[in-house]
Amino acid sequence: MKTINNKYINGILALVLLFSTTSCLDFLEEKVYTQYDPDSFLKDPSGVDALLTGAYNRSRIIAYDHRNYTYLLNEFCTDVSFETGGGLERVAAPFIQFNWPINNNILNGQWNKMYSAIASANTVLIVANGLTDLPETELNAIKGEARFIRASAYYYLYNMFGPTPIIEIPEGASPDEIEEIGQSTPRATKEEFFDYVISDLTFASENLPTEETLIGRATKGAALGYLMKFYLNDKNWELAASTAQQIMDLNYYSLYDDYEKLFSVDGEANREYIFRAPCLPQGGYQNNYMAHAFPPGYPVLSSWANYGAQFRTYTAFYKTFEEQDLRRNLFVTAYTNTSGNMVELVEDENGNPLDNVRSFKYWPDPDGVGESHGNDIVYIRYADVLLSRAESLNELNGPNTESIDLINEVRRRANVSEISLADYPSTEALRDFILEERGREFYSEGLRREDLIRHGKFISGAVSRGYNAEAHQVLYPIPLQQIDTNPNLEQNPGY
Repeated sequence: MKTINNKYINGILALVLLFSTTSCLDFLEEKVYTQYDPDSFLKDPSGVDALLTGAYNRSRIIAYDHRNYTYLLNEFCTDVSFETGGGLERVAAPFIQFNWPINNNILNGQWNKMYSAIASANTVLIVANGLTDLPETELNAIKGEARFIRASAYYYLYNMFGPTPIIEIPEGASPDEIEEIGQSTPRATKEEFFDYVISDLTFASENLPTEETLIGRATKGAALGYLMKFYLNDKNWELAASTAQQIMDLNYYSLYDDYEKLFSVDGEANREYIFRAPCLPQGGYQNNYMAHAFPPGYPVLSSWANYGAQFRTYTAFYKTFEEQDLRRNLFVTAYTNTSGNMVELVEDENGNPLDNVRSFKYWPDPDGVGESHGNDIVYIRYADVLLSRAESLNELNGPNTESIDLINEVRRRANVSEISLADYPSTEALRDFILEERGREFYSEGLRREDLIRHGKFISGAVSRGYNAEAHQVLYPIPLQQIDTNPNLEQNPGY
């Protein structure tokens, strides 16, 4: 079985096995959950925590999942960056050129990954519902984490495909019934999908701690952050603004003083990261961005890899930064290669764009090994909260002092000139500036596609770069592999 619904089924079937076995082994030594005595397992908080850990691991967008989701699917199709070279060029080209097929393996892999995380989260919830000896606050915290994982997975599915099936397994379902549910559930309506995800995130925000006790675990701010982005991308400006304010009112987060170090391993102890994936310089747990960003012949450490696949930034985008902008300093624009030759990356001697600037945003980890660097990958950070509230207030009220102040808070950290209310006489003028500022703030973080879609410039931008993009491509197609297994899955229009 090869589709996501079957990935979901496999996770639930493991749970069925868990409750049908009578063998008893030492949980802490073996961690063979399918052979552990259910009665002991359900009474052991460490057992539930182990299930949660598995759910987190399935939901993490790290390593090649990070490369695929963040860059191939959400940045190479925009005005920020693209890829050439190596074996990846053939894989990346359809997303750059807006000619992705409906049976694309990258899209199918993302679908499978997210539904695997959903299955794991639902497993935790089923087990948690059987716990009787935990205090309600502790039980709700467990459920809050599981519902956060589930909701965040549905958030990413929605970002790619629009509403997808909401999979729920009734108590006591047989393996055959579980398989039937996975292979027959149709897509939810938008209203059903929103109600479901908002309910999960609201519950999580009400039952999770504010402080990140373990790196990468869900918090109140993380749940509110996904809720804010869900509202923002749906253009529900009032709820996006109020949810952003809720995060600000926690008085827990702040902008990190040094933008240039924010994404380095030295800058990870900060209060700007609201939700992130912890990474290690080892296979399966790594951030492998930099191996794709080093230009040819760049003088890397002998322990680092420099791939033939090249992540390149458009010259036009680089030129939107003011000269003194600290965010600009994380780009490599020229270097002396290992042969001793100076290589220019911005323009040639005639001023023609080379479109070859390199983003070193995830500054190389000195302890990196091969492609594996230990920079934590951030999904939501406080700067996004400030700019999201600024955007929402502008859409609600037109240019206003609070929006300007929020934008300037982000710009001051970057050491660039502040803007004034008088400079932006209309909602449209400030809207366009906010989109530009979000590009400068969040490049290499995979937010550009959703920002351009929200601002109605995703398709027109692709056309201006010479690609035959069409209106329906604001969503990716439901993978054909899924439709072949589930005949009740309706394809997105245009595919």
